[in-house]
Amino acid sequence: MGQVPADRPDSGSSPYGFVGDGRLSRHWRHYFTGLGIPWKLWSRRLARPNGKPGLTAAAALEGCPVILLAVSDDAIEPVLARLRAEGLDDRRFVHFCGGRSFAGAFGAHPLMTFAEALYEPSFYRDIPVFLDHDEAHPDPVAEFRRLFPRLPNPCFPLKVEDKAYYHALCALAGGFTAVLWRDFFAAMEARFGAPREALSAYPRRIVENVIAAGDRALTGPVARGDRETIGAHLEALDGTALAGVYRAFIAAAGRERA
Repeated sequence: MGQVPADRPDSGSSPYGFVGDGRLSRHWRHYFTGLGIPWKLWSRRLARPNGKPGLTAAAALEGCPVILLAVSDDAIEPVLARLRAEGLDDRRFVHFCGGRSFAGAFGAHPLMTFAEALYEPSFYRDIPVFLDHDEAHPDPVAEFRRLFPRLPNPCFPLKVEDKAYYHALCALAGGFTAVLWRDFFAAMEARFGAPREALSAYPRRIVENVIAAGDRALTGPVARGDRETIGAHLEALDGTALAGVYRAFIAAAGRERA
C-alpha cells in the first residue's frame, strides 16, 4: 500500500472518507462537522437500488487520502479487500476496532459509548483514543497526529497483543453494565412500580463515586462481607441468569464468602 510522506498531514484540507453509516460513523462525522473538517461517505446501503444506484466506493471517496472504516469488526477485512479491489489501494486506512488488528490499516479505538442521539460537539474532543502500537506503527501517537492534525483528543499507545484484554475490559465496564442497568430499571418499574425517572440519581451517583473514589467506591453487603445477606440475595436470584452474575461479582470483588 502506498504511503504519503511523514513530514506533512495525511489529509490536510482534503476530505476524509467514511465507510459505513452506523452509529460510530454518524457520531464521528458529527464531530468532524463541528470542527469544520470535510468528509465524504460511502456505505453498502448507498450502493443499493434504494440508495444511489451504482455508486462505487471509488467514486464516492474520490479525493479522500484517509479512509475511515466505521464498520463492524467482522466486516473490516472484507471491506478493506473490496476497497483495494476497487482501486483505493493507495489510501491510508484507519479502523476503529478495539480488540483486533488488521494488516494494512491503523487501529484507532475511541473509548466511548455511542448512543442513538448525537452528543454536543465539544464532548467529542475529550474522548480518549487508543492506538495500535506494533512494528508497523512504532510511534502511534505521532502517526495519529499526522493523520488527524485537527483532532485534539488524548491518545494512548496500545500494544496489539494487549488489545483483546483491553477491549474485554471495555465491554465489561460499558456493555455489561448497560445490560445490568437495563434489567434493574425494568424490574424496578414492572415489579415495584418505580419509574426510571425516580431512580436516575442512583446510577449517576455510583458513576461519580467510582470516578472520585476508585477502589473505595464499592459499598453494600459484598464490600462488608455480610454472609447472611449475600446468601439471601443468591437465594432470591436462584434460577435466573443473574445468580451466576452475582457469584462472579463476589469473586471479582475479592469477597468469596457465599
